Amino acid sequence: MIREIAKLILTNKKKMVKEEDLIRLYDKSTSDFDETFKDLYEQFNKLGFELIKSEFQGNNYYVLTSEGKDDNITPSQYGSLALIAALSKEVNENIKIEDLKEIFKDQWNLDIKFLIDNDFLRKIDDLGIVKITPIGKAILKEILPDLSLDTLLDIFEVEE
Repeated sequence: MIREIAKLILTNKKKMVKEEDLIRLYDKSTSDFDETFKDLYEQFNKLGFELIKSEFQGNNYYVLTSEGKDDNITPSQYGSLALIAALSKEVNENIKIEDLKEIFKDQWNLDIKFLIDNDFLRKIDDLGIVKITPIGKAILKEILPDLSLDTLLDIFEVEE
């Protein structure tokens, strides 16, 4: 079962899988789900990976991450994503697309469009909002628990 779950996650282009897909796969097995996941976490940890559980739009996802930064993302894109994460915390994870376009008008075509195109952020058009995806949360896993808008603003405050 560990091999099947690992294969499902590793063959996914985004290294992410819905929990319900794992449960469907697991229903075919007779072993203990919790014990299997404990073993899976340990196996990935031995290889230098971490399996993170994240909620997005009412579904739980598991995202496979590793140490260090993603080389496909620039420091500016990381910073934009961190700022959006902090803003999301302030407004209950619902940032209006139009507000985001106004706030990031200079970075929209470079940073934000890249983050949306690569599924770190997702536009929810019918609600007119942008949300951070499980992949976006996973790359910020080290700072997300301590991230706040006040902290970021203090960091960027210019001393006079």
